[in-house]
Amino acid sequence: MQDPANPALVPSTQIAPRPREMAMSAAWNARLTRTLTTTGGDPVHIVHHGTWSHGFGPDFSSAMLEIGGRLRSGDIEIHTRSSDWIAHGHHLDARYNNVILHIVTVDDLAETRREDGGIVPVAILTVADDVLFAIDRRLPDAWSELGGTVCADELAQREPERLRRALHRLGDDRLSGRLSEIESQIAEGDPNAVLLRMMFDAFGYSENRGPMRQLADVVLRNGLHEHPRLQPAPEPSHWLSGMLLGMGGFLPLAPADAHAGGILPEDQYRLERAWASSGAAFADDMVPASAWQVARVRPANHPVTRIMQAATLLTRCGGRPLEPMIETIVAEQPIVEWIRKQTTRPGHPGLGVGRATAMAASVLLPFSLAYAAHERDASLEDAARQAWIGLKHAEWTRPAKRALAQVTGGPGIRHLGERGHQGLLHLDRELCTPRRCYECPIAAEVVRDRLAGERSPA
Repeated sequence: MQDPANPALVPSTQIAPRPREMAMSAAWNARLTRTLTTTGGDPVHIVHHGTWSHGFGPDFSSAMLEIGGRLRSGDIEIHTRSSDWIAHGHHLDARYNNVILHIVTVDDLAETRREDGGIVPVAILTVADDVLFAIDRRLPDAWSELGGTVCADELAQREPERLRRALHRLGDDRLSGRLSEIESQIAEGDPNAVLLRMMFDAFGYSENRGPMRQLADVVLRNGLHEHPRLQPAPEPSHWLSGMLLGMGGFLPLAPADAHAGGILPEDQYRLERAWASSGAAFADDMVPASAWQVARVRPANHPVTRIMQAATLLTRCGGRPLEPMIETIVAEQPIVEWIRKQTTRPGHPGLGVGRATAMAASVLLPFSLAYAAHERDASLEDAARQAWIGLKHAEWTRPAKRALAQVTGGPGIRHLGERGHQGLLHLDRELCTPRRCYECPIAAEVVRDRLAGERSPA
């Protein structure tokens, strides 16, 4: 979450999030706008919005528009940014030669030129961003309410192993998709700092991931993870806890926040005094208190709880979690139990099994594989891949349940593990929600099964 009043909190490379193209397409398909104006000033009256292709070629076909007083029919392409026309290669693709309007939310390209040389007019979608973001959040449920056939219910009952393999491949795809980005970050900076920032992000919950990333940036920017006062110990000092909570904008602590974080009054007094004596240097480099979501958040997910767990991690690892994490993976010790232990302070539980498993799947193992590639460490790579394959599933997320229902109609598939759960998450976001069925390995298995049945003798 950004703080426009304090630009120092936002890295110069950070770009404000934009609505996804799928939400824009849903808004267009729902007829939320009837008139537009091209960037050249020509009015656009929409006679027919066209037929949604769900990603197979131009986004909408057979549309009819009146552009600058001239009635035209053809295709419509929708992008977040007009420069995506080039990025997606449409300027070299003859399938897009019938596009008559390019709809975007940001115009950052001099012109939209088709493969045949034609210039396509560009128009900014006149639907507010907050509406588009609301549509984006609503899309998966909206799809389910539209109805539709379950993909592979018969195959799931007859040969679940085929679907299990497909979901495991999707989980591997989700894992592999992150490795190059992580490796580039490792190559450009301190691996411990990269790992800490990723872990802080995972400490966040839902809306609090952004503020936790900001807090990590403040910690790293000010070298708190390398401070001489940060020494390995069973629990964080009042000084470290005070610094993190103060940098996070939580001091002085409200009673409800202190209670949620399990901070006793005598400890609250000491950490607030630590911040009062040492925090002046960071007064202009803090996460604003308004950035955090605390309403209707369970104590286990409360940001004060997560900040205290982050403080415990920093203390136990002396600000450098990389080496003990790698030692745990190479020794084939349970990585989930390791992160739970690193976040547990006397009298206060660390991360739960579900969140620790999610952190292992989304942070620790991807980072380890990227680090192994960067260091050309074959033993670490083998150990991390074995840990990934053997990672047990801990808890179901709503998107994974939705994807499984889409595939099987309700019954589960046994022995998926966290690898399969990650595959379901990938399936839900990248394939099911945008209805990219032609790219889906589950659909491919069903088609293969049907073709085999047709070739079998009666």
